Formats: sequence, C-alpha cells, structure tokens
Amino acid sequence: MNDELFEHEPRVVVLGGTGFVGEAFAGFWVNSATRPSRYLLHRSRPEWLGSSGTELTDIDLNDTAQALNALRGHDVLVSLLRPDGTGWHRDAMERLKPIFRQSGIPRCIHASSIDVYAGVKHPVVDEDTPPQPISPYETEHIAVESVMRDSFPEAIVLRLGAVFGRGGRNLVSLAQEMSRAQQWKIALRRSLYGARRMHLVSVETVARTLVQLSLERTRLGSQVVLVTDDHDPNNNFAFVQDRLAAAFGRSLPVGLTAPRSVLRLLLRLRGIPHGSIDRRFSNTKASELGLPSETFAKRLEAYAEHLADELGSYAA
Repeated sequence: MNDELFEHEPRVVVLGGTGFVGEAFAGFWVNSATRPSRYLLHRSRPEWLGSSGTELTDIDLNDTAQALNALRGHDVLVSLLRPDGTGWHRDAMERLKPIFRQSGIPRCIHASSIDVYAGVKHPVVDEDTPPQPISPYETEHIAVESVMRDSFPEAIVLRLGAVFGRGGRNLVSLAQEMSRAQQWKIALRRSLYGARRMHLVSVETVARTLVQLSLERTRLGSQVVLVTDDHDPNNNFAFVQDRLAAAFGRSLPVGLTAPRSVLRLLLRLRGIPHGSIDRRFSNTKASELGLPSETFAKRLEAYAEHLADELGSYAA
C-alpha cells in the first residue's frame, strides 16, 4: 500500500482564518514558496492578510457554485471558521457538504475546541473520551466536526485548548486585573483559583501544527487530535498569575490556598463543571504524530510582557 497521499507539495486552501490564529498561521508561511494558494473570506479582510502573498477570494457561503469553483484544484482545506452557538456555522457547512465532496479535496484540517468536553467528569481526557457538550456553542462544534468527517476522505479534527497570544482574548482580563486591581483582590483570587488547570496552548503551537499537517504528504487517516500545552505542569492559574505579576512589576504575597471544595462550589454557582479544576488533556497522540510543542513558559512570559506593554504598568 502506498502511504503517500500527495506526490507533490500539497496545494492548500484556507476557509476563514482572519482572526489571531489565522494571522499566526499565515506568519509561518511568509518566506515559504509553499504558502496556501488561496484564502476564502466570507466576512472580513484584515490588513495583515493583504501582505500574505496569497490569493484572497471573497465568498458567499450560500453560493455553492462559487464555493465549488474556489475549492477545486486544491489538496488540503484548512477550516478555521468558528461557531458562536447560533447555528450559522453548522447550517453553512451542511449546505457545503456536497460541494466539499465534489471538490475532490482529499484532506481537511478542521479547528475545533476542547470545550466539547465541558461536561466530562473524567480526570484525564484523551481522543477516545466521548465529548459531552453542555452549551449551544459546544454542540455546534460537534455538529460541524461531524459534517467535516462526512465530507472528506481524510478529516483531521484538532480540538484546541484555550489559545493565547497576540490578538487573542484569553488572559486579557487577568492582565487587566493585574494592571489595576488592589493587592488584596489579586491575593484573594490566587487563594481561590491557584491550583486550577488552565488548559492553555500558545498560538504558535497551534499555527505550527496547522502548517505541519497541511504539508504532510503521507496518509494520516481521519482522526481527532488534542492540541494543548496541558502536559506542562505549569499550565495552572498560579503560574500564569506569577508571570503576569512579573511582567507588570507586581509583587504577590504568598498566601494560603483555599480548599478545593470552595473552588468547586464557586464554579458550580457559575454553572461551570467543577471537574475542570484538575482535568488534564493528554498529549500522547500529538507527541506520537510528531506535532510541535512550543515551550509553554517562554511563550507565556513573552505574551505577558506584550500585555504589560499594551496595558501599562500598575499604578499604585
């Protein structure tokens, strides 16, 4: 059996990708002759995309003939559209399912989310753990994943952790608090949340993963892959807060950590499953596939310094 799916450099088309993950993804191709040949844009066209050296095609997701013409001739579809819980993403992908099949594209790399495990109570989650969505947003993720599996001979679903990096929203509220909150408030939050796992992943890790899978010529088969930095023991609230404090020039007193029962109660009152306190996401499959893993601490420190530059130092 021939293990090669492509005998040439794969021709990549990107659906969406106008957010900060897409920007990091595009950044890894700047000096590459094998950059994606086309971006399909259905809403916005950010300025940075104009200098990507890639053909940009505005597309109406309701126009199936236009979509088919834009997709034909490519080998890999990188799907970076994100649902919002209203169902528009699911409905759009359902309409495009026959178009995806007709396009002849053999591989799809689809970005999903570990949020689909929101209701799972197991302490360790891997790719064999059944998802348990508890919100319309999470349910829409699952529905779109199913469409992609049914539409391409090889569908690789990447369930991403909480992606952080320039342009993203994760950790911004914590940085804002660090930039202006009084010491007692920060110490109290540390006491309550210090041990909680964060399930973060740097945008650089995500972008390099997308690039590597896009260019892989051998057959990978349809599969789910968890993409997080959760294997790093420092991926917890206390470590993140420490790095933000250092970037903002704050000194944090070492206080007592509240019992986990208190945090579980707080999360339950907020409607958040308390199993997320200690839950870990496996990186075994990602490691076996040889997917990249950026140094979590260094990426976090660099991002914390960037946020400090943007928000300014704490004014006592």
